[in-house]
Amino acid sequence: MTAHRSLVVGSTGLVGEEVVNELASKGMPVKALSRIDLNSPNPLVENIKVNFDCLHEYKEHFKEVSDVYICLGTTISKAGSEEAFEKVDIDYCLETAKQALNAGVKNLSLITSVGADSSSSNFYIRTKGIIENKISELDFQSISIHRPGLLIGARKEMRLAEFVGQKLHPLINLFLLGNLSKFRCIKAKVLARAMIKYSGLEQGTHYYFYNDFIEKGSN
Repeated sequence: MTAHRSLVVGSTGLVGEEVVNELASKGMPVKALSRIDLNSPNPLVENIKVNFDCLHEYKEHFKEVSDVYICLGTTISKAGSEEAFEKVDIDYCLETAKQALNAGVKNLSLITSVGADSSSSNFYIRTKGIIENKISELDFQSISIHRPGLLIGARKEMRLAEFVGQKLHPLINLFLLGNLSKFRCIKAKVLARAMIKYSGLEQGTHYYFYNDFIEKGSN
């Protein structure tokens, strides 16, 4: 029987790294794609350095994979421009999905953002909505789109808003009740576990929010 195999794109990011670690801890083989060399000591993790501008050259790595997790993302300050931001958050994500679909992958998971809306006047929110729409048009058996609020975890590069959120998120969450609960801050590890839990769970395209992510005592 072929082992369950997953592929994580953006495996050095806050959530991507957690997804890789969580899968490996469950005894599941996982391919970790990133722009930089990785050296995971876990034999279940296959580290693959790729050039996202030529992702088609790595199409063999998508074969015999059942679940793909797209955890790519950047900021305008890091990317350098809105165009460069879109290249990562739209072009790279979409090309990843297409390579996965061509290889016969059944289940795709994508991280966007709470409030994602392709018609929004906010550039960040609009970009997230655009990639959601493009991914949703693809013919996967199951598409899981995760819309978290502010992500909490040990980032390699801390941004000011995230630093404040890291410190104040328990207090912030107390005030986000009812319909506002989907805007609550969420720990990256909790989101990673939810992504694995929901991958392939339901056919078609499904959206997941804070209340879907949390388990008792994990928020």
